[in-house]
Amino acid sequence: MSQDGDHYAAYYADKLWNLIPAIYRFQDTDSFERSGPMRELVNRIGSQAAVLRRAADRLWEDQSIETCDDWVIPYIADLLDARLVNGLAAREQRLNVAKTIHYRRRKGTVAVLEELASDITGWNVCVVEFFRRLGRTRHGLDPQIGIADEGSLQDKSTLLQEERLIGALTGTACGGWADLRSPYGAEKTGTAFDEYFHAADVRRGVGKTGWYNIPRLGVFLWRLFSFPAGLGFDAAHSAKAGATPIKSGTCTGAFTYFSFDPTGRKIPLFAAATRALGDTWTSPSEWQLPTPMSPGLLKQGFDNLYAKVVSVTHNVIDFKSLALLDGNGHLIDSTGIARDADDFRKLASNVYFIDPEQGLLFCKGTPPKDLAVVYHYGFASSIGAGEYDRTPFAGQPAVEPAGNIPIHGGKDALLTHLATLAPTGTLTIEDSFTYDEIEDIAGIKNVLLRSMNTSRPLIRLPAASGDGRREWTLSGDGEAELTLEGLFISGGDVVLSGNFKQVTLTSCTFDPGSLDKTGSAYELSVDGRELAPSCLWIDGHVEKLVISRCVMGPVNERTKGMLDHLQIGDSIVQAIGTDPAVKMALGTLEMNRCTVLGRASVHSLKASDCLLDDTLTVVDDQIGCIRFSAWSTGSRLPRQYECVEIQPQASVFVSRKFGEPEYAQLGEDADKSIQHGAIDATISEGAENGSAMGAFSSEQYPIKMRALAMKFEEYMPMGLVPVFINVT
Repeated sequence: MSQDGDHYAAYYADKLWNLIPAIYRFQDTDSFERSGPMRELVNRIGSQAAVLRRAADRLWEDQSIETCDDWVIPYIADLLDARLVNGLAAREQRLNVAKTIHYRRRKGTVAVLEELASDITGWNVCVVEFFRRLGRTRHGLDPQIGIADEGSLQDKSTLLQEERLIGALTGTACGGWADLRSPYGAEKTGTAFDEYFHAADVRRGVGKTGWYNIPRLGVFLWRLFSFPAGLGFDAAHSAKAGATPIKSGTCTGAFTYFSFDPTGRKIPLFAAATRALGDTWTSPSEWQLPTPMSPGLLKQGFDNLYAKVVSVTHNVIDFKSLALLDGNGHLIDSTGIARDADDFRKLASNVYFIDPEQGLLFCKGTPPKDLAVVYHYGFASSIGAGEYDRTPFAGQPAVEPAGNIPIHGGKDALLTHLATLAPTGTLTIEDSFTYDEIEDIAGIKNVLLRSMNTSRPLIRLPAASGDGRREWTLSGDGEAELTLEGLFISGGDVVLSGNFKQVTLTSCTFDPGSLDKTGSAYELSVDGRELAPSCLWIDGHVEKLVISRCVMGPVNERTKGMLDHLQIGDSIVQAIGTDPAVKMALGTLEMNRCTVLGRASVHSLKASDCLLDDTLTVVDDQIGCIRFSAWSTGSRLPRQYECVEIQPQASVFVSRKFGEPEYAQLGEDADKSIQHGAIDATISEGAENGSAMGAFSSEQYPIKMRALAMKFEEYMPMGLVPVFINVT
């Protein structure tokens, strides 16, 4: 049982206390409500007795690596002489020890290297022996490529493909001239699925150089995750699968198009990570990896990417990477979807075409009413709103407000229930549709507004009249508590008015907005609305605001608003345009493992493992500190420890644009932006635990890379040199 629920500490403390003579207990304190020094001592002894009792209860579980406590893992590893990597998370350490014998039995094979890399990092991995990609003259000991006399032509061709003697996509023979007749096969040149052969490269194997040589072993790494959208639904309450696409406002007549993204952005679609895991490990095909979908991949692997109906009678669908659903939740048949743009132009009406690079769905004819989509998008971590398990990060109140109201269906389904939610209540959205009608909530005492676990509904505030921004006002009454969990809010601002004791945001996304290519105006969604930031405005008195694992637009005070304490952890806060990312007149800002894109101004600061992209002004720089962080030139800060200085808006990120898969991800050359610091100063490994600074610190990129290098040295064939290649 958990330490909070087993009551061992209280039990042993009371048992010891009752053994003490009553005269001493009576003289310990004059107050019935406050413990005296002797009672405090007994309580501490009881706590230690509880620790021993829990350890005794766990003795049997601690014998097995699958069930033991984290502190036992190194001891079991010593019994197997398994090499552990300092700083690596407990999950990876546990897998390393649990499968040590399995790895050793298959040591030196490509399969075990792929499996080992996947277990150690949690990423998708494909290992390529680059000596097989060398163009060379064949000799007498090489296997014959020609077709044998017996057997069918198809069987022989399949056998040669399985033996890697001819390419499955291009038909290029091993070591020979490139067959360029397959566009998709040619597109894979220079990737893990390259079927062509290259001249030897004697340079050192780093990044994209030094691949093709006899001792080189290519380790292709997909570090981004592929998150589903539209699969979060509660079948028990008749909630349907799907997300709400946005219809273009510019197309007329019989032709129209939609964006898969419910905010109206053009985003690349990803393939779902569907490689099979089991006792027999096989190298993955491209459609099994969390990779951006190209038109060639979609055409070549359409049958493996698009959903299938398992049972027509019960409408059971095997969802994969993509699906189009009509208003009744039925799958649109794949025969009505063109495989490429040429087919789409040739075919008659009632046909669809998917552009995976922009995340657009084109329709010729009349689309069904309430069209829904299922797709996947890429992101670096499970922060912000998303269809992932939020249980480890749940920030619900200690006592959940009574009277849960389930909501599903999208559109205006929220409107009626929001007005009746206060002063105390819980509202749970059970699907991933878009809700575009809202109502202000007044008189809040204790309110929990959340999405169902593994769902991502979008609250898209309706457009305001004129040039203003639509605001959603949440008003607290006295010592109010408000919790928002798993919500995606776009199209307007959220205003906290009245008085709140605590407001908690967990796994939420407040749309940070997007600028167009010129950088001077907001990008427009496909239906013509500006993708402006969704700000969180403090318009009343909030004693404490907790933001955990969120992607946020600006968080600012305005008019008479006052925020006493702002606590942000594992989050991204971005401001574009003129608004600051964070603005607090008198309060304290406490940040851990955060990325702040934009200016900020606060009264006092405590920060650790953070990346401050622009200037931060701290009024009272005599208190607080900033440690293991990167800060921008021109900032006014309290004392610093193990920090580095960069120029404002330095080129440290792959992308600053929300919606792109690499949003806020550190670039491989991030350390080149450091202006001042120690000789070995680093951003990519500068966090306290040796990980990267910023919101993705918990992903442990550098620690996992060190673990890979160590474990490959142990299990790789002698004489080979690994080349680690980050695909995403």
